[in-house]
Amino acid sequence: MLADSSLHGAWIDDLSEGIVLIDDDRIRFINAYAAELLDVDADRVVGLPLIAVLRDHRLERAHLENTQVEVSTRGRRLHARPITGGLALRDVSALHENRNSSRELLAILSHELRTPVTTIRATIEALRLDLPERERSDFLAQAESECLRLVRLLEDLTVDVKPPRERSVLLWEVCERAGAILTPLLERHRVSLEFDVGDVIVWADPDKVLQVVVNLVENAVIYGPDDARVTVSAELEPSQQDMVRIVVKDRGAPLTNEQMRRLFAPHVRGNSSIVPGTGLGLYIVRSIARKWRGEAWGTPLPDGNEFGVCIPVKIRASGRREAPPGKNVRPR
Repeated sequence: MLADSSLHGAWIDDLSEGIVLIDDDRIRFINAYAAELLDVDADRVVGLPLIAVLRDHRLERAHLENTQVEVSTRGRRLHARPITGGLALRDVSALHENRNSSRELLAILSHELRTPVTTIRATIEALRLDLPERERSDFLAQAESECLRLVRLLEDLTVDVKPPRERSVLLWEVCERAGAILTPLLERHRVSLEFDVGDVIVWADPDKVLQVVVNLVENAVIYGPDDARVTVSAELEPSQQDMVRIVVKDRGAPLTNEQMRRLFAPHVRGNSSIVPGTGLGLYIVRSIARKWRGEAWGTPLPDGNEFGVCIPVKIRASGRREAPPGKNVRPR
């Protein structure tokens, strides 16, 4: 027999869980929170068939089969569990989003930790060799630098609010460091790295600039052809004089605009199935650029592809940016 909702005290409407009481597959009672979750009028649904109110066979099955389910419906993520005489509903959208964010964070972290860890490992292997003292000192300095970067990456996980680390950063120094980190990869693919950035000074977190350059160059080397050249250049953004364009060009087969768009989505990789990776490199580049009020992009060229970012530039007191021509090449 159906019962009037007045038989249930007002306390049931104050519950933080949706309650749906069911009698012979019809709604006997529904509290205010359940009505909100299901987007129905609590006073008008009493006596209606269960499926007409739930409007989701997965939720109905939870009642009929006495089992728990979690479904996406009505723009929410709902968890349903059977109770005596009905169903209890809970909005777990925030929990679901947090789980996804945690997975994404772990994926990004594993991607970013891979480069310094690989560099440190290669340095340790090199130090086993009988090297001249100067080379040994250079290897140790590089390993120490990567250890410090590793510590800063880990600190990003443990501190919710950090003061900004933006400062003046010479772009050519970042390029030199990126080239040193990627030397084993460049040698393996017999790719030369050439950069033409003058004395551009950017205003940013140096570790993040390094992340951007390493990810862009690494992407160009891995997905471009062997025995080729990758170039890194910098110039002022014509439409935003306080931003500089960092552009990496490869000699790979030109991609389509749709392929370019997809490559900046998380977990999307190039067409080569034999290349290991997480598909997060360009996604991370775009995320960093947007935090700098900039953007990341990819453009097909007649003889290759161009990937780039816009980041804040340090303007001299005179209002001019000196950038004398000059190229540096990291040989194959």
